Amino acid sequence: MLDNLDKNINYKDIDSLGYLKWCYDKLLLNNVEIDYSKLKPNSIQWVNFGTNVGSELRKLRPAILWRSSSDKKMWTLIPLSTKCLSDKYYFHYDIECLPFGTAKIESLTNFSYKRIREPYFYNKKIAYLTEKDHENILKAISKYYLFSEFN
Repeated sequence: MLDNLDKNINYKDIDSLGYLKWCYDKLLLNNVEIDYSKLKPNSIQWVNFGTNVGSELRKLRPAILWRSSSDKKMWTLIPLSTKCLSDKYYFHYDIECLPFGTAKIESLTNFSYKRIREPYFYNKKIAYLTEKDHENILKAISKYYLFSEFN
Protein backbone atom coordinates (compact mmCIF):
# COMPACT_ATOMS: atom_id res chain seq x y z
CA MET A 1 0.00 0.00 0.00
CA LEU A 2 2.79 2.45 0.87
CA ASP A 3 4.50 1.70 -2.45
CA ASN A 4 1.30 2.65 -4.27
CA LEU A 5 0.99 5.82 -2.20
CA ASP A 6 4.60 6.72 -2.92
CA LYS A 7 4.09 6.30 -6.70
CA ASN A 8 1.06 8.62 -6.71
CA ILE A 9 2.59 11.50 -4.75
CA ASN A 10 3.95 14.52 -6.58
CA TYR A 11 6.70 15.71 -4.23
CA LYS A 12 6.71 19.16 -5.83
CA ASP A 13 3.03 19.74 -4.99
CA ILE A 14 2.48 21.41 -1.61
CA ASP A 15 -0.88 19.63 -1.10
CA SER A 16 0.78 16.25 -1.66
CA LEU A 17 3.48 17.08 0.88
CA GLY A 18 0.83 18.25 3.33
CA TYR A 19 -1.00 14.97 2.88
CA LEU A 20 2.17 12.99 3.56
CA LYS A 21 2.78 15.05 6.70
CA TRP A 22 -0.78 14.35 7.87
CA CYS A 23 -0.26 10.60 7.28
CA TYR A 24 2.84 10.77 9.45
CA ASP A 25 1.06 12.86 12.12
CA LYS A 26 -1.84 10.38 12.12
CA LEU A 27 0.60 7.52 12.68
CA LEU A 28 2.02 9.40 15.68
CA LEU A 29 -1.48 10.16 17.05
CA ASN A 30 -2.50 6.52 16.85
CA ASN A 31 0.56 5.44 18.80
CA VAL A 32 0.19 7.87 21.69
CA GLU A 33 -1.51 6.70 24.85
CA ILE A 34 -3.44 9.36 26.75
CA ASP A 35 -5.06 9.03 30.14
CA TYR A 36 -8.55 9.72 28.84
CA SER A 37 -10.05 9.20 32.31
CA LYS A 38 -8.76 12.70 33.22
CA LEU A 39 -10.66 14.40 30.39
CA LYS A 40 -13.63 16.40 31.69
CA PRO A 41 -16.64 17.93 29.92
CA ASN A 42 -16.57 21.74 29.69
CA SER A 43 -12.78 21.85 29.89
CA ILE A 44 -10.80 23.56 27.17
CA GLN A 45 -8.05 21.44 25.64
CA TRP A 46 -5.55 21.68 22.80
CA VAL A 47 -6.79 19.44 19.98
CA ASN A 48 -5.01 18.35 16.81
CA PHE A 49 -7.57 18.90 14.03
CA GLY A 50 -5.09 17.66 11.43
CA THR A 51 -5.01 18.63 7.78
CA ASN A 52 -7.98 20.36 6.26
CA VAL A 53 -9.76 20.09 2.95
CA GLY A 54 -10.98 23.43 1.65
CA SER A 55 -12.07 25.65 4.53
CA GLU A 56 -12.33 22.93 7.20
CA LEU A 57 -10.69 23.57 10.53
CA ARG A 58 -7.11 22.47 10.75
CA LYS A 59 -4.00 22.48 12.95
CA LEU A 60 -3.56 22.42 16.71
CA ARG A 61 -6.19 24.68 18.30
CA PRO A 62 -8.16 24.99 21.53
CA ALA A 63 -11.56 23.33 21.74
CA ILE A 64 -14.25 22.76 24.33
CA LEU A 65 -14.78 19.15 25.38
CA TRP A 66 -18.56 19.18 25.19
CA ARG A 67 -19.61 15.56 25.66
CA SER A 68 -18.00 12.12 25.59
CA SER A 69 -19.06 8.64 24.64
CA SER A 70 -19.67 6.32 27.59
CA ASP A 71 -16.10 4.98 27.41
CA LYS A 72 -14.62 8.52 26.95
CA LYS A 73 -12.81 7.46 23.78
CA MET A 74 -14.88 9.71 21.48
CA TRP A 75 -15.59 13.35 22.26
CA THR A 76 -17.90 15.97 20.83
CA LEU A 77 -15.74 19.07 20.51
CA ILE A 78 -16.50 22.72 19.88
CA PRO A 79 -13.50 24.47 18.32
CA LEU A 80 -12.50 27.92 19.50
CA SER A 81 -11.36 30.78 17.30
CA THR A 82 -10.03 34.27 17.90
CA LYS A 83 -11.04 35.45 14.43
CA CYS A 84 -14.80 35.48 15.13
CA LEU A 85 -14.75 37.68 18.22
CA SER A 86 -17.74 40.00 18.59
CA ASP A 87 -19.34 39.08 15.29
CA LYS A 88 -23.13 38.95 15.08
CA TYR A 89 -23.65 35.30 14.12
CA TYR A 90 -25.92 33.47 16.55
CA PHE A 91 -23.84 30.30 16.07
CA HIS A 92 -20.68 32.03 17.36
CA TYR A 93 -20.50 32.57 21.09
CA ASP A 94 -17.77 34.60 22.79
CA ILE A 95 -16.99 32.64 25.93
CA GLU A 96 -16.49 34.56 29.16
CA CYS A 97 -13.99 32.15 30.72
CA LEU A 98 -11.34 33.39 28.23
CA PRO A 99 -10.95 36.97 27.03
CA PHE A 100 -10.24 35.91 23.43
CA GLY A 101 -12.21 32.81 22.47
CA THR A 102 -15.26 32.29 20.31
CA ALA A 103 -17.04 28.93 20.27
CA LYS A 104 -17.74 27.95 16.65
CA ILE A 105 -21.01 26.04 17.03
CA GLU A 106 -21.21 25.33 13.30
CA SER A 107 -17.96 23.35 13.58
CA LEU A 108 -19.09 21.06 16.40
CA THR A 109 -17.61 17.65 15.61
CA ASN A 110 -16.73 14.23 17.04
CA PHE A 111 -13.13 13.12 17.39
CA SER A 112 -11.10 10.40 19.04
CA TYR A 113 -9.61 11.21 22.44
CA LYS A 114 -6.22 10.64 20.83
CA ARG A 115 -6.49 14.01 19.08
CA ILE A 116 -6.72 15.76 22.45
CA ARG A 117 -3.18 16.83 23.30
CA GLU A 118 -3.17 18.67 26.63
CA PRO A 119 -5.18 21.10 28.78
CA TYR A 120 -5.45 24.74 27.82
CA PHE A 121 -4.25 26.88 30.71
CA TYR A 122 -5.44 30.39 31.52
CA ASN A 123 -4.21 32.22 34.63
CA LYS A 124 -2.19 29.09 35.54
CA LYS A 125 -5.34 26.92 35.72
CA ILE A 126 -7.04 24.60 33.26
CA ALA A 127 -9.71 26.66 31.50
CA TYR A 128 -13.33 25.54 32.03
CA LEU A 129 -16.58 26.96 30.73
CA THR A 130 -18.65 28.91 33.20
CA GLU A 131 -22.25 27.86 33.81
CA LYS A 132 -23.37 30.89 31.80
CA ASP A 133 -21.10 29.86 28.90
CA HIS A 134 -22.50 26.33 28.99
CA GLU A 135 -26.13 27.51 28.95
CA ASN A 136 -25.54 30.01 26.13
CA ILE A 137 -23.71 27.46 24.02
CA LEU A 138 -26.55 24.99 24.58
CA LYS A 139 -28.99 27.66 23.31
CA ALA A 140 -26.83 28.31 20.25
CA ILE A 141 -26.63 24.57 19.52
CA SER A 142 -30.40 24.31 19.79
CA LYS A 143 -30.89 27.20 17.36
CA TYR A 144 -28.30 25.95 14.89
CA TYR A 145 -29.04 22.22 14.82
CA LEU A 146 -32.70 22.02 15.87
CA PHE A 147 -33.89 25.28 14.28
CA SER A 148 -35.59 26.13 17.54
CA GLU A 149 -35.65 29.00 19.95
CA PHE A 150 -34.54 28.29 23.48
CA ASN A 151 -36.39 30.41 26.05
